[in-house]
Amino acid sequence: MTCVYQTQTGAFTAGHSHKGALNESLHSHRFVYEITFYGPLNEEGFLLDFRVVAQLLKTHIDQRLEGTDLSVLLTNPTTEELAIWIYNQINPLLPHLFSVKVAEEPDRWIVYQGGK
Repeated sequence: MTCVYQTQTGAFTAGHSHKGALNESLHSHRFVYEITFYGPLNEEGFLLDFRVVAQLLKTHIDQRLEGTDLSVLLTNPTTEELAIWIYNQINPLLPHLFSVKVAEEPDRWIVYQGGK
């Protein structure tokens, strides 16, 4: 059985603030994410239809988070918590979810693999 990794990306702009050690007032980032799936090829020779994945990401991630204040959505609005939140949104919708990678700047990112 042949298995492959499939990655699809997206982006949105959102704000967040931090208390505690991070202590930052509300500021925005252009968050970029990569969602990777892993699994066997189906009988037609692909893992997941890119079009289906793109539409689900647009609906459940991009449109939901664009322009929001993540401090309202997440108790601790860190990039780590955002990666976990995205994972938890996509995991029930699409099979074979392997990981979620979120970057708040081009030189730093978080990868979450569902507690693995």
